[in-house]
Amino acid sequence: MRALLLICLALLVLPAQAHEGRPIHIQLTQLGENRFDLSWKIPPVLRPSEVPVFELVGANCSSTDAPSGLMGRQLVACENIPSALDIRFPEFNPALSVLLEYHQLDGSQHNLFVGPEVRSIALPEEQSFGAVALQYLWAGFDHILEGFDHLLFVFCLLFVVGSFRRIFWAVTGFTLGHSLTLGLTALYGWSLPGEFVEPLIAFSIAMLAAEKLVADRSPGIPKPMVMQYPALIASLFGLLHGFGFGGALAEIGLPYGYSLTALAFFNIGVELGQIAFIIAVLLIGRLAQLLLTIPDEQQALVARVFLYPAGILAGYWTVERVAGIVI
Repeated sequence: MRALLLICLALLVLPAQAHEGRPIHIQLTQLGENRFDLSWKIPPVLRPSEVPVFELVGANCSSTDAPSGLMGRQLVACENIPSALDIRFPEFNPALSVLLEYHQLDGSQHNLFVGPEVRSIALPEEQSFGAVALQYLWAGFDHILEGFDHLLFVFCLLFVVGSFRRIFWAVTGFTLGHSLTLGLTALYGWSLPGEFVEPLIAFSIAMLAAEKLVADRSPGIPKPMVMQYPALIASLFGLLHGFGFGGALAEIGLPYGYSLTALAFFNIGVELGQIAFIIAVLLIGRLAQLLLTIPDEQQALVARVFLYPAGILAGYWTVERVAGIVI
């Protein structure tokens, strides 16, 4: 039982805080042949000593001023077209990704999304299909692995559905649901306010955990809908979670001329991250079962060891997010 508790803590320690999903947003607009407008917006999670400085390089660029702060703007003059944008942190980057919107003089737009480890963003003359696909594939994969509330929902879903066949159909339904609303949000703007979506996502996790716990503690009552029709209920919840993914993609933006490509590969990245998480959870569960030789009559107890902390955490998120709207 101690080993089970350690596994539980290992899986739930990361979700203890909702992640900061917004990237550093930089907009670079070419005003003339060698004149640029550089502006930025940084999420309010950095201290003044952590705010980076942005610099165009490779073309002897200069600006009349060098403002520093969470929001800023400066006009930059260059002798030639710059080759890159450098991001210089005075200390370190506390795990914030960067989104650069590059608007060229001919009207084309490049959305460049990079991870926290990147310190210099190359400015492309022309964005390729492969570059867009790889960029948004990684963005989707990175988002789902940092989206602790989405992962916790999938984690609880695995306990509810039980068998591998039911897991397959439930996860497929969840994927179809969130893919639909992600597409509608990204392409047509059919979004719901984040203040409405985020508390409901947390509540969906708490509801899954509660339904499973009540069913196990009261075997005489009819099984809840989520256990009778897991694929259908997961699809409906997927519609809700898709609006959350759509909000994250809206923060990144879709590149000019490659909207469908970016959307498709962002969604593929989300699915790959989700599959990697499911495989990891199932492998850990199988390994624990083999090492600890848990009898069948103890399976319900194992589920409670995981689902009670998950439900409490989801309940806390729900209250916290609702309070953020009301207060």
